[in-house]
Amino acid sequence: MTATKKRKTVTRHVKHASTTGTDQKSLVKAVIQSDIGEWVHPKTGDKFYIDETTRFPSVTFEIETNDPPPYQWKWSIVWDAQVSSLRESAKRGKKVRSFSETGSFTSNDTTWDAKLNDKIIGGKLSVEVKAGTTDFRRTVFILGKNPAKDDVLNYLKAIPNTAGFDLILEQESRFKNFINADNEPVVAGDRGYGITQMTNPAPSYEQVWNWKENIKAGVALWQLKQKAAIASFDGVPYTEEQLRRETFTRWNGGSYYKANTKTQTLERRDIQCDTQTGNIGWDMKDPTNIGKTEAELHDRDKDEYKKMKGGQGKDHRWMYSGICYVDHIFGR
Repeated sequence: MTATKKRKTVTRHVKHASTTGTDQKSLVKAVIQSDIGEWVHPKTGDKFYIDETTRFPSVTFEIETNDPPPYQWKWSIVWDAQVSSLRESAKRGKKVRSFSETGSFTSNDTTWDAKLNDKIIGGKLSVEVKAGTTDFRRTVFILGKNPAKDDVLNYLKAIPNTAGFDLILEQESRFKNFINADNEPVVAGDRGYGITQMTNPAPSYEQVWNWKENIKAGVALWQLKQKAAIASFDGVPYTEEQLRRETFTRWNGGSYYKANTKTQTLERRDIQCDTQTGNIGWDMKDPTNIGKTEAELHDRDKDEYKKMKGGQGKDHRWMYSGICYVDHIFGR
């Protein structure tokens, strides 16, 4: 009678940034579920990278068993989206969303080349196999690498009606889809993800991890804003620069121009910007603001800015303005 091979159980700790921690000098340690069974490869906690072109890595799982087939395989990948900043740090903040994908199949092979429903996604990948009465489990990480800025710009050039969208990428993410310190996607506190910082509509798992799909989603929204901008001009002639300003403003909320069909000109809306900030201004039709200079308005309201919406009272009629943000980026 053949002796039954003793099940091997291993617990390892690997550095990974998907769990909130307090040490800014090192990546956070995450405990991986105990290994079960004899594996040829990969090792527990191995890291594999989606490359700069969005190509999924080659990840081959192989069990060592004397049990005859068939083998029952199942896998799951999970990623907790935690707030990051654009500054390079492995420390992340609160979790704002969780993403996951699963799959299962039966095979006569003791190996499996990981294809996650043919999606380019990352996170903690756990694979389980059942061979007869023997169970196997192994966990690895799928992470991502950033493309070069020029590669992003070249990709964008091939997509029509994207004039000005490069500024979105510069301002929103500095052309980064991933934080290099932990190789996970950029996540904003307002649930903006990846290179375009998509918030609404909320991006899919793949749109977060695949920078090309992230750009496609962002461009689709940009083109909708662009169409709305052209419609708002009401037949008044416009320049490419005016279209960029109007579209950029609508991306952030609001409208830059008002079409004057009598004079056939586009008139900038009457917003006075606080040039000491990037996105704060005043509606100069508001009785509280009429007749005051920028300096007077700034001195009146500057101490209220830190209170955000709480500082926008009846005596402090300032606001966040997409127009001022555009002027800050493009200049007046």
